[in-house]
Amino acid sequence: MRKIIVVTDNLIANTEQWETHLASVLQGYVESTNLQNIHIEQITDISILKNYFDTNQISENDTFIFTNAWSPNATYVKHWSEICKVKVKLIGFWTHEANINGQKPLHAQTWRKFSELASFRCLDKSYFISNYYKELVQPLVSKYIYAERVKVISYPLDYLSLEMSAYKDSYYKQNIIVFPWSKYTELHEQIVYDFIRAYKDIHVLFAQERKPLERPLLLDQISKAKLAFLPYKSANIGEEIYECLLLGTIPLVPDLKGFENLVPAEFRYPPEWTESIYSYCTHAPDLISKIRNLVVNYDTYKQVIKDHLDYLYEHYYDSEQIIKELFGN
Repeated sequence: MRKIIVVTDNLIANTEQWETHLASVLQGYVESTNLQNIHIEQITDISILKNYFDTNQISENDTFIFTNAWSPNATYVKHWSEICKVKVKLIGFWTHEANINGQKPLHAQTWRKFSELASFRCLDKSYFISNYYKELVQPLVSKYIYAERVKVISYPLDYLSLEMSAYKDSYYKQNIIVFPWSKYTELHEQIVYDFIRAYKDIHVLFAQERKPLERPLLLDQISKAKLAFLPYKSANIGEEIYECLLLGTIPLVPDLKGFENLVPAEFRYPPEWTESIYSYCTHAPDLISKIRNLVVNYDTYKQVIKDHLDYLYEHYYDSEQIIKELFGN
């Protein structure tokens, strides 16, 4: 019986993120294709894996998938596999920029670089969602690992299409801008207040202003809005962006490196517009005008949303690629 164990770290992931759904996606494929002798399991407690090694429940060629390679769990499993002399396959997904790429001051992150490098060296395959992230890291780890161990692959977010379909057609789109996060900076709040003062005909909604919302309630709020304001500081794999698009809501994000292909150009703004209160004061009319244009002319962007959803599914969020990697089909 070959085991495929999906290892998620509850200190990093939560129940609403894609990491917690990967095991069920793989299990669904195993059952639908009637694959024999394949056991899919999701583990959140690393001590269970140690017990598996200690009691000889891990076999040659079992596969461990680390849905967030920032966790040190890969180094533990590599250590136990070598102690027990059981050769296993380790796969890791990297979901945002690595500290190893030197973007931050060295004194603030040197230990993180060594931690990340340890994970890279332990993993047989390191997966990134785009060439942007891969090319940031590969030159810095090339003297330690073979190039073919660092790959670009679609992340299995296609399950979201079914989940979002339950909310998409529940409401007519209204002139609402939604702020879906539970926390925003004072600068972001200032942007909202400026917008409210300038335009009385568009409602601004802080979806989680009073308390964190359960996921169904939050998705209800986003599905009503024409635009969601997502002022990221750094790029990511775009899970929240994909959810907004599936709900027919425009995700407005800063034009950060890594977002070029994940978000249509029409839905990005120059990041310097919200870098600081000083730069915002300079560019406030531009940002406020862009937000209003997207809301008022929402209908003209429906086709942009539809076309980009097709593009994202084909190039970034189809689970078929990881299934081929694991099962060779």
